Amino acid sequence: MSRANPGRVAALRALIEVESGGHVEDLLSEFAPSGGPDRGLAWHLALGTLRWQGALDHVLAPYSKRPLERLDSAVLCVLRMGLFEARKSRTPDHAAVHQAVEAIKAIGLRRASGMVNAILRKASQQPLSEEPQHVLPGWLATRWGDHRDWIARIREPALVSVAGRPPEGVDVTAATIGETPIEGLWTLPSGIGSVTDLEGFHEGKFWVMDPAAARVADMVVASTKPGGRVLDTCAAPGGKAFRLVHAGLSVTATDRSPDRLDQMNENLHRLQMSIDMSVHDWSQSAMTSMGTFDTVLVDAPCTGLGIVRRHPEIMWRRSPGDVTANAIVQRLILRNAAEHVKPGGALVYAVCSTESEEGSEVVSDLEGWHVESSWSSAPPLGDEDGFQAFVLRQEVS
Repeated sequence: MSRANPGRVAALRALIEVESGGHVEDLLSEFAPSGGPDRGLAWHLALGTLRWQGALDHVLAPYSKRPLERLDSAVLCVLRMGLFEARKSRTPDHAAVHQAVEAIKAIGLRRASGMVNAILRKASQQPLSEEPQHVLPGWLATRWGDHRDWIARIREPALVSVAGRPPEGVDVTAATIGETPIEGLWTLPSGIGSVTDLEGFHEGKFWVMDPAAARVADMVVASTKPGGRVLDTCAAPGGKAFRLVHAGLSVTATDRSPDRLDQMNENLHRLQMSIDMSVHDWSQSAMTSMGTFDTVLVDAPCTGLGIVRRHPEIMWRRSPGDVTANAIVQRLILRNAAEHVKPGGALVYAVCSTESEEGSEVVSDLEGWHVESSWSSAPPLGDEDGFQAFVLRQEVS
């Protein structure tokens, strides 16, 4: 019988799969216990380990005889997880070390248990650095080093906000960006558990939405006549489109991923909303049969560097080359989508990235259009994600 806690084993399995390209939230939904404190522990350990990964590696490296990148990925993951628990939870150091050893045994790597024990017994006595060059990948430390408040928030759990109607029986607060409240958006208290378990979720009363994403949707609403038609070109998973429908606009949605549109359709049924949807890759061409719209929203695929607080694995998968590569595709998407804006209509471009190459530099290259207004939460000042958004209008000759 394994003496490993199931929550810790689930977290370790998720972290190992993340090393192979998996998404931590999807993996935790699969591996974590269905309920109780062990489920919460799995989420805490896996997400916390990823948020602190740079600082954890900085401490672990001197105690390993081999470079960390040459260790078996499961061993490296359990070392990170054990050190995170020892330094950033209420678990006593010796208990965190013991549980890490039991976790590596539970996944069939008993041979590594001695090394894990030896390294963690020493490393667990060391504090975790909070210096940018230790907690971030080197290239991001260079870019973000002056934004210490943002770097600190990246390492802390993000609060969850919902749109629609507030869940009954929950002590919600008005969601804000800075000190400005966002209408029709509420922030849930920490430790609330799974959103899907809240009263009203399955009845379609609300959906999860970050304040910055809601702000982008509201820019679309403000740029569109009441009851107007909006094309949401990169719509999945659908939060912005849902907010547009909720505001009384007629929405047509496309996305390049059929699977993501299927997931969006499931939420549409739950929310009892209607949106015409189709699969299309805007980086390849416009969609001439679709006609024109009062407003076209391009929430373009990007590096996702503005949402690393909620999806910390993104930090460790990106490189400076990704920023440049995404900008090339974003220009293609924006140019093709612009063909579907009615004369006098609005083209709204947004990315959940903090990098100017994916934001202002993209829109500045769109010939025949000018920026009417813009907004940015890059870097964020509160619990919102890092977004950039621009409302563009055609130049009048």
